[in-house]
Amino acid sequence: MNYASLLTASAGHDDSSAHPLTHHEILGLVQPFTRRDFHVDLAASDRINRRLMFKPVTHAHDEADADHAGNDVREILQLDNPRPGFSVLTRTLTLDNGLTATLETQGEDLGVLLARIESVPPQQQFPSIDGTTVALSYRLVPRSDARTPDPAGADREFQRGVAEISNFTLVMRAPLVKGYPAEIDLTPRTAGVAVPEDLLAVIGWAWSPLRKSKAGWSGKVKVRGSGPELSRLIEQRLERTVSHLTRTLSQPPAAFHEALVRARWGVALRRALPLLFFASMILGAASLTLVEIPQDSIVNLLLMGAPPLLMIGAFGMRDIPSMEIPPFPRRMTHASWHPKIETAAPQTLDVQQT
Repeated sequence: MNYASLLTASAGHDDSSAHPLTHHEILGLVQPFTRRDFHVDLAASDRINRRLMFKPVTHAHDEADADHAGNDVREILQLDNPRPGFSVLTRTLTLDNGLTATLETQGEDLGVLLARIESVPPQQQFPSIDGTTVALSYRLVPRSDARTPDPAGADREFQRGVAEISNFTLVMRAPLVKGYPAEIDLTPRTAGVAVPEDLLAVIGWAWSPLRKSKAGWSGKVKVRGSGPELSRLIEQRLERTVSHLTRTLSQPPAAFHEALVRARWGVALRRALPLLFFASMILGAASLTLVEIPQDSIVNLLLMGAPPLLMIGAFGMRDIPSMEIPPFPRRMTHASWHPKIETAAPQTLDVQQT
């Protein structure tokens, strides 16, 4: 089921009764796009699922714009019309190197939807951070501001950021539920790569240690807020993450420990805090057996109510801390973040010497 189907289903509409797009409906839907030189690609469209695809359009990069990626951008529009009077318009942008970013909006007036999409220049979705190109995907939400009556005005809601850094692919996704952290995936493009768990946690308290996953490593970034404020905060933390990884992965692994040894010990202490707190609670409870507390004392009442309150507080946390003994920071001995490249070099050198 596609995104448009989920939206209409949640609103109480039955997509199963929606008929395939007729030729007359297609002509009505494509009029605002034809006026803007977007032409429907009937061969790629799906009339049964009421989806129209438009022919690709290429945007040449602006050499004077140093803040964004200097690549040509290929644009494809997709229009989902799950029922008459409601549409979801998605723009997919692709660079020559394969990085992809999307921009999505929904509503009734197709002219307004297209105006919203065109209000965001394609190159703005591919900023350059310390020489690394990042692909940013957004959802456009209409502004609820009486001072801006323009129906095409919309705020950007961050959805996903992707960057190719050295031998890794970094993906940061916005939280699906308000108040929860953003998700991070760090995936190596070659097997046999090892990274320390505190690779990102040294940036600050908002970044969690990395955990091993099937594809690579995963982590979290704490974010607070809603709407445009939340999107700006996620973008700022994505920028710091990309900048940190770009700088770190361009140097030998040993340099990471030497430059951030104090921060690494700080992360180890931070990871040990839940266990230290739990241990202090046990020691405190044991020490109370040595003290005589009157039955009618307020202290006795607080002690009786403390355990259930602590349990309620622990289970009420959105991100429950893990009880662990963190590993001590150690200097990495391998000479490169790319072990396969590292082991292949001596073989080439031996052939040349012989």
